[in-house]
Amino acid sequence: MKALLRIVITLVLLVVIACGAAIWYISPDLKLDLSYRDIDVKAKAVQMLKTRKPEITLNGSELNELAKKELVKHIGDIPQQITVTGAQFHFNGQEVTADINGKWAGLIPFGAELTFHMEANGSVLELNHESTRVKSVSIPADKLNLGTIQVQLKDHLPDMLTVDHIEFLQDGVKLTFSLDWLSLPSILLK
Repeated sequence: MKALLRIVITLVLLVVIACGAAIWYISPDLKLDLSYRDIDVKAKAVQMLKTRKPEITLNGSELNELAKKELVKHIGDIPQQITVTGAQFHFNGQEVTADINGKWAGLIPFGAELTFHMEANGSVLELNHESTRVKSVSIPADKLNLGTIQVQLKDHLPDMLTVDHIEFLQDGVKLTFSLDWLSLPSILLK
């Protein structure tokens, strides 16, 4: 009887240690949040006026802010047992990775890396979710798929700017516009 009790206690301890090790393993490495700031296009419009080139470059940091804003809008698309607590996006041409912090079942913290492929569709940047990894473990797409996150660039630009072309850069995008040059000073007065 004592031997059976020892075996049961040993098995329970091994399960507790294994669960603790798994939770430690998947815990986030980075401290992230979901706060974002709006992008100031006015300064970029002033630069456009100085250079007389109808283009604006959005760097990776600015795209990160836009992507986080859209992710917050898509929180409802994430399975209910997962709560996202932070994110940071990294841009490399059309390939985008996102470090995501969250909690599973509201209790267990985890860090994950999501991979997206970015496409341009008019003035919309579409981030198509391709894969998810928690450390070295791949999560099947049918278990966690965010679908497509759409960043509406038109929402962040003055009305008189129309995106003609989007060029993907190493750390950002270059937007080329068609615009009425006479209406550009009105951007600066707002």
